[in-house]
Amino acid sequence: MAPPSYYPWLVVLVFSLQAAFAAAAMDPSERETLLRVMDAVSSDRNWREAAGSDPCSSPWPGLECKPASGSGAGAAATAARMHVARLDFGVPPNPTCKETATFPVGAFALPELRALFLVDCFKNPDAITAFTLPPPPNLSSSRLQQLSVRSNPSLSGTLPSQLASIKSLQVLTVSQNTLIRGEVPQSLGELKSLVHLDLSYNSLTGPIPSRLGELRALVGLDLSYNSFSGPIPSRLGDLTQLQKLDLSSNNLTGGVPATVTRLKSLTFLALSNNGLRGRLPSGLSGLHDLQYLIMENNPMGVPLPSELGNIARLQELRLANSGYSGSIPDTFGLLTSLTTLSLENNNLTGRIPAGLSRLKRMYHLNLSKNGLDGVVPFDGAFLRQLGRNLDLSANPGLCVADREAVAPDVGVGVCGADEVACKRSAAAERLVGRVIGGEVTRGSRWPAAALLLRAAAVVLCCCILL
Repeated sequence: MAPPSYYPWLVVLVFSLQAAFAAAAMDPSERETLLRVMDAVSSDRNWREAAGSDPCSSPWPGLECKPASGSGAGAAATAARMHVARLDFGVPPNPTCKETATFPVGAFALPELRALFLVDCFKNPDAITAFTLPPPPNLSSSRLQQLSVRSNPSLSGTLPSQLASIKSLQVLTVSQNTLIRGEVPQSLGELKSLVHLDLSYNSLTGPIPSRLGELRALVGLDLSYNSFSGPIPSRLGDLTQLQKLDLSSNNLTGGVPATVTRLKSLTFLALSNNGLRGRLPSGLSGLHDLQYLIMENNPMGVPLPSELGNIARLQELRLANSGYSGSIPDTFGLLTSLTTLSLENNNLTGRIPAGLSRLKRMYHLNLSKNGLDGVVPFDGAFLRQLGRNLDLSANPGLCVADREAVAPDVGVGVCGADEVACKRSAAAERLVGRVIGGEVTRGSRWPAAALLLRAAAVVLCCCILL
């Protein structure tokens, strides 16, 4: 009996499917590399058997496979072949790490690897793991774009200088590894594709490398919670794409460089817990996108700059415990986006600007431990708006006029009759001053009347106090 007419086509289809499957299967050498990485890190002893001949055919959590991304005739022939593109270790459902895990140097030999995550992986205090990388020639062809080595208390050593050989890196996170120490290699400035660099919460020392200013694509730079010393490099002002700069909790000294004002895209600036001192650079009001300015615990020792009140989008301003002197600038009442203002434990004197009570988004205000005096210019509505998030304590000269408006934990007593009368007189003086002053501004013929009424209000207040 003759075979059916469609039989030759069926044979061709079967052979085509077999060929396609063969092309799609993982390269045997890449499979062996992946198995060696698993043996070095994973706590799953049966992974070799479970992986089968082609781990990419049924990817497990922590493994992502993709076809090759090259071009040309050779690449087209293997385009259907799957390659390891991402590896995640340490946090379930990804593979957990065994107690004797070693740093997976072999992972950098995976030809299409784009992302490697080692999170909470090396944490056995009896099995300290060295942070090591292959020699630079073995990394020159790497396509790795993201490397995250985070929360590994038993990972030790210095930042490998070979990192500079991975030119494709866009995100480098080496964070919360307390045994990572030493200086940051200047060669990291060669990673021109880097967008995010996070080296926070380690034990890094020495100066901040000035060559980091060459990373012109950088959007985020976090070097906080280390032991960096010396000044802030002025070359960081060349990072014109930077949106986040966090250098807090180090041993930095000197002043804030004027070049910071060139960071026009900056939204977050944190310099707290350092040894910075002196005046802030003029031109900070030009940072129109700045929303967070956090500079607590620095021995600045200068008056509060009124220019800060012109940063319209500012949401948090934290300048506590920094030796600021003088009065709180009236311009702070212009910060309509402000939610948090912390000025505690400084040397501030004078009155609290009445304009602060117009900041409707404010929910945290701490002016405690200063030398402020006079009547608190906040009405009951503003006091209730802040509630327990208002602290005016340890300002012996402060008082509130309305006993009913006093929150129990504000730390300010009720004014006596003299202070209340003076407050009313001063309020009247301000009202008259605004009205007459407005007329004078519009070309009024009675400037002397304005001066006379203001003087009368001030004299009345002084007489009451006497």
